[in-house]
Amino acid sequence: MSNNYQKEEYKELRIRDVILYVKSFISHLIPKWKWIVLVGVLFGLFKGLMAYMTPLSYSENLTFMMDESKKKGGFNPADILGGIFGGGTSSGDNLGKILQLFESKKIVHNTLFDSVSLDGKKDFLANHFLDYYDISFLVKDYKWPFIPVYKVAWPKVLLDHQDFRFDNDDLDNFSNRENQFLRLLYEKINGNPIAGIPPALNSQLNEETGIMAIRMTTQHEDLTLGVLNNVYKQLSSFFIEKSVEKQKKTYRIMEFKRDSVLAELKGAEYSLADFKDSNRNLVTVKGYLRQIRLERQAAILNVMYAEVVKQLEATDFALRNMTPVVQVIDLPRSPIVPTIVSWKRAFTTAFIMGSIIAIVFFIVKKIYDDIMVE
Repeated sequence: MSNNYQKEEYKELRIRDVILYVKSFISHLIPKWKWIVLVGVLFGLFKGLMAYMTPLSYSENLTFMMDESKKKGGFNPADILGGIFGGGTSSGDNLGKILQLFESKKIVHNTLFDSVSLDGKKDFLANHFLDYYDISFLVKDYKWPFIPVYKVAWPKVLLDHQDFRFDNDDLDNFSNRENQFLRLLYEKINGNPIAGIPPALNSQLNEETGIMAIRMTTQHEDLTLGVLNNVYKQLSSFFIEKSVEKQKKTYRIMEFKRDSVLAELKGAEYSLADFKDSNRNLVTVKGYLRQIRLERQAAILNVMYAEVVKQLEATDFALRNMTPVVQVIDLPRSPIVPTIVSWKRAFTTAFIMGSIIAIVFFIVKKIYDDIMVE
């Protein structure tokens, strides 16, 4: 009986101590409510101002998939992809690899130097980028927020060339200045983790359905559509070209062989006709023997030509059967609904986070002070 009473008394004391301990913290925080609100307001103003200054962004998706309808006839997109990338395992792994091509410099560079018409002006997509974004805006991404210090130094030299535009697409012979601007645009699209620049172009794969998607985000609707459509076109062309490269080589060899046999056949037929015209009253055995040889040569070449044509047709059929089909599911179209960052929501969220940080700071400080006093 005595033990039960002591346990209940101990339990009651513990609850009482906890309540008193919590009340002591509340009493400690109440006089500091102005500081808590001030910290919350400062955080809220900072994030709200950042949201207010953030321009509208236009994001859109393009989804597509590989046509596997020819798999029964020997076509398998996974096998082709495995050949392009040096071997692969599952179809999902290989389809994932093709999405990595969107990030490659080859595909992005080809996209940037594809001529497109925007606002009635036909030019390289790279120059459209420089028209829509001025150089100062692009270079600003490499600076720390609110301080004139660059995370990386090389972009600031481009500020002296505000009117720069590309006048050719010969990337192999670009000057150092042209390569710097090309890198500036590439990192605008593909991001730069070192400089803290997020990628504007992203891709994803649904491994269950095999549906692939690419997403582009810019501050200009025309640029979003231009990049999406052209990067898809460049990638699909590259993929189709690489997937049938071996079959095309075989087809060209067969074409050359057909033309060679046809030329020899025409020569043999002409020689036979010329011989018969010159020897209409043939009576010699030697002449008759030469005629037999010419006829035999023409017959052999005729059989060879028929066989080469047959093989060429078979090669052409195989080439067409092996050519993959990239099917677009959803094509991006105008208009795109812009994404707006709400400064009110940003302010509220940051205010709450700032207030919590201030409260945690004062609680930790009180605990520390209490320990030091003891």
